[in-house]
Amino acid sequence: MKNTKKVTIATLCSILLLGSMSAAVQAASSQSINSITLKTAAAKAPTDAEKKKMIEAEKARIVKIKKNPGDVYLVYVSDKKLNGDSEFLYYVEFPTFQKYEDYKKWTTKLKGAIVQEPEGMPEGYTFVKGVIQSPSSKQFEAQVKAEAKGKVVYSKKMEWKEAGDIKLEYKKGKDNIILHMQTDYSEDKKTKEYKYESAADSLHTDRNQVTWSKNGKVFFISVNPGNPLTEEELIKLAKTMIKK
Repeated sequence: MKNTKKVTIATLCSILLLGSMSAAVQAASSQSINSITLKTAAAKAPTDAEKKKMIEAEKARIVKIKKNPGDVYLVYVSDKKLNGDSEFLYYVEFPTFQKYEDYKKWTTKLKGAIVQEPEGMPEGYTFVKGVIQSPSSKQFEAQVKAEAKGKVVYSKKMEWKEAGDIKLEYKKGKDNIILHMQTDYSEDKKTKEYKYESAADSLHTDRNQVTWSKNGKVFFISVNPGNPLTEEELIKLAKTMIKK
């Protein structure tokens, strides 16, 4: 009889214990479900109006950043219809120069081809202005887009060491000479020899110019119509206007 009582008591205890455990599991499960529900609600996608505010706020932040000459910032917008159909926006501070010495000093940090003052620059011509632009980089755009990882808007500063475009201008009275280099983004990057075009005979330019290309860059040296410099003189200048 005593043994029977012990078994009954043990059974009751087991039932009570199992009941308590079941209740605890149900409570924990309920808490877990509630937690997931709250997280799901918190992660609810923003409305288009909220996205627009986020985009405009980031653009305003980039505009306010103090930029040094050569600074380039790229802003990526995941939903371009909220940004005038633009997926990428560049904010730049291109280096500009009024003195050749300042330009020459700035270019020491760059790699690749650089425009320089040609040997035998005609007498009387003086440097009046210059500008350097960063390259347009599809690779950088792809990198920024990947880093965004589904964000509404994302920005990043570009670090560049090779010029995408350089233009220098020299003047003598009403005449001028422009030295220009730009990146060739076309599929045809074959080397092309010096080619002369006059403003009077060309549909492509309103200046007398010599063009050529090499290593993915296109080069120009041009003068205003009526400038006395000849085709031969321009080609001679062209041969020393690129520092390699």
